[in-house]
Amino acid sequence: MTERKTDIVDELRAECLTSCQMPVRPDGPSDEEASVLGRDVRWRAAVEIDQLRSALAGWQPMHSAPKDRPVLLFCPRLAGHVAQAIVVGAWRFDANRRTFGFWVSDVGHLDNGFAETGPWIEYTELHPEKWAPLLTPPGEGS
Repeated sequence: MTERKTDIVDELRAECLTSCQMPVRPDGPSDEEASVLGRDVRWRAAVEIDQLRSALAGWQPMHSAPKDRPVLLFCPRLAGHVAQAIVVGAWRFDANRRTFGFWVSDVGHLDNGFAETGPWIEYTELHPEKWAPLLTPPGEGS
């Protein structure tokens, strides 16, 4: 038996991206690409494996957080009425504002300077320290 050198999830995603002729992006696929990839059984299998692994692992370090879907974020420095400093957040990339991406959430204090971004607002106090997966909503995937 040969030794596996890469993770099965990475292999599934790489095969799917190659098959769909899409580039690998550090911040994950665009919404349009994700729609196409979501129809591929390899991509769905990789997502399912990731979710199962995450559920078993509990809170994880931010460097391992997925950037292609919303997750729970543990933000102990977040101000306001937030239950135990846990919010739903998502990774965003805006080349006009930052060289790198940033985490946003729909809770916290509204910063009027960024009102044009819509309901997902970046907050200066949103500095997540850990992340955990969201559960699949009832009726989806069951």
